[in-house]
Amino acid sequence: MKNRLLKKLILPAFLFLGSIIYAQSVSGTVSDKTGLPIPGVNVVVEGTSIGTVTDFDGNYELNTTAGSTLVFSFVGYQSQKIKFTGQPTINVTLAEDTSVLDEVVVVGYGTKKKSLVTGAISSIDSERIGSSSNQRVEQVIQGRTSGVTVSSSSGAPGSGAKIRIRGAGSSGNSEPLYIVDGMKTSSIEDIAPSDIANIEILKDAASSSIYGTEGANGVIIINTKSGRAGDFRVSFNSQTGVQFVNTGMELMDASQFVNYMNEAGIGTVSDNGYNTNWIDETFSTAMLQRYDFNISGGSEKFMYYASASHLDQDGVVGRSNSNFKRTTFRTNLKSKLGKVVEIGLNATYSLTDRNGIQENSDTRGVIQNMLIIDPLTPVTYPDGQVPQSVIDNANNNGVPLLTDGAGNVYGYPAFSTGEVINPVAYANEIDKTNYDGEQLLASIYLKLNLAEGLSVTSRFGIDQEDTETTTRVIPYYVSSEAANTTYTGSREKVERTRWLWENFLTYEKSFGSHNLKLMAGYSAEDQEVLTPTKNSGSIAIADFTEWDYNLPGFNTQQDIVDPYYDNMVSIYSRFSYDYADKYLFEASVRSDKSDKFPTDNKTGVFPSFSAGWIISNENFWNTQAGFNYLKFRASWGQNGSRTNLKGNSDKTYITNIVNGLPIIYEGNQGAEITGYANPNLVWETSEQFDVGIDFRALNSKLSFTADYYKKTTRDAIVEDGSLITPGSAGFLSNEFNAGTIENSGFEFELGFNDTTKGGFSYSINANLSTLKNEVTEILFVPDGASLVGAGAPQNADGITRFTEGLPSWYFYGYETAGIDSATGEVIKVDKNNDGNITDSDKTMIGSPHPDLLYGGNINLAYKAFDFNLQFQGTAGNDIVSVYHQPSRPITNKPVHFYENRWQQPGDNASYPGAANVIDSYDSDLVVEDGSYMRIKQIQLGYTLPEAFLSQLKIKHLRLYISLDDYFTFTDYSGLDPEIGNFNYDSIGVDRGFYPTAAKALFGLSLNF
Repeated sequence: MKNRLLKKLILPAFLFLGSIIYAQSVSGTVSDKTGLPIPGVNVVVEGTSIGTVTDFDGNYELNTTAGSTLVFSFVGYQSQKIKFTGQPTINVTLAEDTSVLDEVVVVGYGTKKKSLVTGAISSIDSERIGSSSNQRVEQVIQGRTSGVTVSSSSGAPGSGAKIRIRGAGSSGNSEPLYIVDGMKTSSIEDIAPSDIANIEILKDAASSSIYGTEGANGVIIINTKSGRAGDFRVSFNSQTGVQFVNTGMELMDASQFVNYMNEAGIGTVSDNGYNTNWIDETFSTAMLQRYDFNISGGSEKFMYYASASHLDQDGVVGRSNSNFKRTTFRTNLKSKLGKVVEIGLNATYSLTDRNGIQENSDTRGVIQNMLIIDPLTPVTYPDGQVPQSVIDNANNNGVPLLTDGAGNVYGYPAFSTGEVINPVAYANEIDKTNYDGEQLLASIYLKLNLAEGLSVTSRFGIDQEDTETTTRVIPYYVSSEAANTTYTGSREKVERTRWLWENFLTYEKSFGSHNLKLMAGYSAEDQEVLTPTKNSGSIAIADFTEWDYNLPGFNTQQDIVDPYYDNMVSIYSRFSYDYADKYLFEASVRSDKSDKFPTDNKTGVFPSFSAGWIISNENFWNTQAGFNYLKFRASWGQNGSRTNLKGNSDKTYITNIVNGLPIIYEGNQGAEITGYANPNLVWETSEQFDVGIDFRALNSKLSFTADYYKKTTRDAIVEDGSLITPGSAGFLSNEFNAGTIENSGFEFELGFNDTTKGGFSYSINANLSTLKNEVTEILFVPDGASLVGAGAPQNADGITRFTEGLPSWYFYGYETAGIDSATGEVIKVDKNNDGNITDSDKTMIGSPHPDLLYGGNINLAYKAFDFNLQFQGTAGNDIVSVYHQPSRPITNKPVHFYENRWQQPGDNASYPGAANVIDSYDSDLVVEDGSYMRIKQIQLGYTLPEAFLSQLKIKHLRLYISLDDYFTFTDYSGLDPEIGNFNYDSIGVDRGFYPTAAKALFGLSLNF
């Protein structure tokens, strides 16, 4: 037995010793076709773990045995295998990988070589996503492609962003359609950026028309990561940092405020010894941490990717009271059963928990209160110095004093009146809102490869989201306008479910130089929204024990909502053709039938055509001149939009219950109309023409893309029927077609990348877009009239308007001609020359739409160090400040109202005297240039040496520090020029905007 075991061990031992004795050294240089060395090339002995990497001069050296095969591989080049026969030197020239030059992009229901694309598509690849330290997908997109505007709804953690592709193409919601792994979803807020493989942005009608009624505002396609055969990976990413507000805004200090109020004739305001800087006191530092873990791998028959991600971000206002937590789990599976069958699953499940403060309010917001409260009010009173009037006020109304966690009494406004509340108390104690949500986004598919070039795919997806919103307001009494004498709260649960079933066939064939591809499909979908729970009410202070929404004080409300259907069936097809990769043509058509529309207008048909000419593939093209690729393309198409349509526009509904109670009139059962029929409603249709050029040169190191587009949206739908219904009607109209909007502009993208002989690599990418937005037709209003948009305290007839011949939802108010040097009064322009200043003299005083959008990034790498800088900005857009209170004269203001004010006759001032300042609130004096340039990211990274990591069984470890949103260059005097808003008609309206926080981050990326 022992002898047999010894014999079995002898041969392997000799072979092992022989391999050591006969191992030979081989070295050489790896270069490209121009002779430049390529650093970082992997040189591996096939079938073993023996290998090395070329140095910065392209040199390598390793030991192996004669008869083995060396594999040379590097991203962007074709791998090469060479048999080692004992020669001491093997020099290798790697050829560029044409599959990289002709990268594949994802289009609707398929993929396509980018070189053959005839539409306007921008891509964000995994490398750019991976280098980003952003916590949200919208932030990853911002500034990285031309023609795309991303503006935050709020800087609060967890708040979404408004994405506009080629401008606002509707009078209402202009959000693009989001597709994640083939499944439509209403939001991408809960997707972890670490799970994303690539993002495609379909901008023109030719590329997005395959989505028909939902492609009018563009399409964003997100594909998540998947496992690769033979490539087992375990990755861990971590990020932690601190956030803070980095703003140049200044408010009047105590001395300035007292002088200003006295000049206004308010002698009751005097210096009381306090001088509170409310910006410093309201904002604080806040922590952020994120953890991502994923595992992937598989074989040729089965591939998998699984991940978990957790984000915990406090707010710079209220800290944990505006906290956001997101936990996401993802599983992507794909299996091939023989050569015919392929099945797969893509699923993500997310849990979110967001605490919010009151914001986006010009009377009741924390930030708005911060901007107008007098600086003579302390954050908290020193011990024993609480004014007796404050104590008496609380006692007389049976309400406890507002105190912090240490028992200190918060400062009550010393001089400011009305709704004004101590913003620190407001954020920390008074009003708390919590949003809990869970979302399941999943799709399964079956693909049958029936024959060469012929396949059929069936895919079923579900998007299910449940949210619960609760509010809690504690008792307080500051003034009769700012008081709550009970414990007040509400709870609302909403369940939303969408399912989508798609079936499509793809056939592609080549006949000599003729190449064609045909796709045809059918889909059906349905969406349902329910509100199973809705409670609100209050409990007296003496009776309050806990926040229990099942207590009798919180009444359960029956949500009276007119029933409506939201289902759609569609038929679609696309035909693609090219001849010899030179002459390109594509056509698509989609027919959608939606129950959201009236009976006679349920079906909409949306066609598109596009063509291209790759001139660089012609025989006469001089390939030796350094110009690699040149393509001209043009497209035309139509898309629809139903995002602004709730449904049932052709039905009149009547109810006998309001707010859960029956309508009783003089003892009789009553009824009222809840929505008046509009049977003439038609599809909102966007028609777009695009011409473009794609260019590459210098061995594809230089790339350039340019587009011109003109996008016309006809029959734009507005959901708010009150805009066209007289108040005397007693009911509201249903949705209506508002008019025509036109967007046009140019887009440019430029990139250059290279690696020097010394191993220094760099890439520079920049994009620039122009935008012209105009309402060219308006319906259902008298000639010369407008649709009224967002309200504001200083402008009861709307601070934004929708008017023919002007930008959509422009700012509305009085134009001024300076300050009267004799009186300090605002000189308002008499636009109609009738000798009087009335509401009819109000006009356009600004536009929220930028004339220019731009962005870019610079990436540098040398040896183990890398550097990334990303910037983004706008030019030509305006911001209107509406946080001023015309009915409250004793309020603070930005310091420029003080420094540039009129003081005495003869002064040449920019702002009125203190006694006349209220007259400026509804004029262009509160409109400022909102142009800005923000450094979105400055990141420095270091990758630890492979020799060191191999001892720890680690493949890759990179450490980095990053400053995000740290530097902003702007002339805007407010907190933050990057103002979006929650509503489509309020873009650029500053009601006290929660600013975007600057971040100092430390992170690591670890691969096993």
